[in-house]
Amino acid sequence: MMFPSFLIAALLSVFFLLCPQPAAAAQAAPGMRVLASTYPVWLLTRAVTDGVPDVDIRLLVAAATGCPHDYAPTPADLLHLEQADLVVINGLGLEEAFHDALARRRADVLDCGAQLAAALEDYAGRLPAATICRQPGHGHAHEQTSAGCGIDPHIFAGPHLAALMVERIAEELARRDPAHAAAYTENAARFAAGMDELEQRLRQLSPQGRRLRVLLQHDALIYLAADAGFDILGIVQETSSDAPSASRLMELLADVRREEPRLLLGERQFTDRTMQLLAQESGIPLLCLDTLASGPEDVPADQYLRVMQNNVSLLEERLASSPAH
Repeated sequence: MMFPSFLIAALLSVFFLLCPQPAAAAQAAPGMRVLASTYPVWLLTRAVTDGVPDVDIRLLVAAATGCPHDYAPTPADLLHLEQADLVVINGLGLEEAFHDALARRRADVLDCGAQLAAALEDYAGRLPAATICRQPGHGHAHEQTSAGCGIDPHIFAGPHLAALMVERIAEELARRDPAHAAAYTENAARFAAGMDELEQRLRQLSPQGRRLRVLLQHDALIYLAADAGFDILGIVQETSSDAPSASRLMELLADVRREEPRLLLGERQFTDRTMQLLAQESGIPLLCLDTLASGPEDVPADQYLRVMQNNVSLLEERLASSPAH
C-alpha cells in the first residue's frame, strides 16, 4: 500500500517531535552572564570581552544614571543580580545601594576597588588630604585607607587605575572561562598599552617637571589629574546637586584669584554654571572633560579609550593655547 508523500512527511514530523532529543540539540548551552554595575565598569568589561563569543554583558544601573550614590534598586535590578554568573563592581562604596544583594552573591562578585588596594594606597599618599578625605554625610560611602582617610571611589576615571581594573576583570574572566583566556588577556594587554600611551602624554603636560595647579569641579577627576601630575587646588562640588553656597563661591573665587591655577577642570556630566562664573570672574580658562560616569549605550567596544584620548587631546590643546601666568 502506497502512502501519499505529504502523509509520510507528517508522520516523520510527529516521530521526531515525540522522540527525546539530546539537550545540546534542544537548546544551546547559555554563555556566561556578566553584569556590570555602572556605565564605566560596563565599558571596561566590554573592552575585555571584545570579540569573545558566548559572553553576555549587561549593565545594572542605566547608562544615563551616572554614579549611583543615591540610587534606589528596583525589583528588576535585584533579579538581574540573582541571574548573573559574575557581577563586576567598582567597589569602594560606589554601589552601596546594592550592599545586601551583593553580600548574598559574594563568591560571584568581582570588587575592583578591593583588588586595587595597594595602588589606591599609593594615590592616597600622593593626593592632598582635602581631595581624598570626606566628612560624614557628604554623599560618598568611601572605604578607609590605613591612614584613616576615605579613598575616593571614582577609580574608573583615570587611565592608570582603569588599566588595572581591566587587568583584574580579564584575570577573573579567564579563570571562569579558560577556553577564551587568551582572548581576555590579549584584550587587556591592548587596553593597557593604550592607557600607558595616554599616561605618557599626560605627564608631558607639565613643563620641566613643574606641577600645574588646577581646580576641579568634581572629585571624579582626581585620578586623571594625579596621572597628569597636576597640583589640585581643591574640589568645587561633590555631587551634581551639591552646588556651592554663595559664601563658598566667594571663598573659591578668592582662592582662584590668589593661587592662579592654570586651569579650571569641569565635568561634562555636571552643569557648568558655577565653573563658568569662576572662569569669568577670575580669567582662568575652563575646560570640561568627560569622566565616563554616564553616556550612551550604543557605542563601540573601545569607547573608553576613544573618550580618554579626546580628554587628553583637549588638555594638550588648551594648555598649548593658554600660556602660563
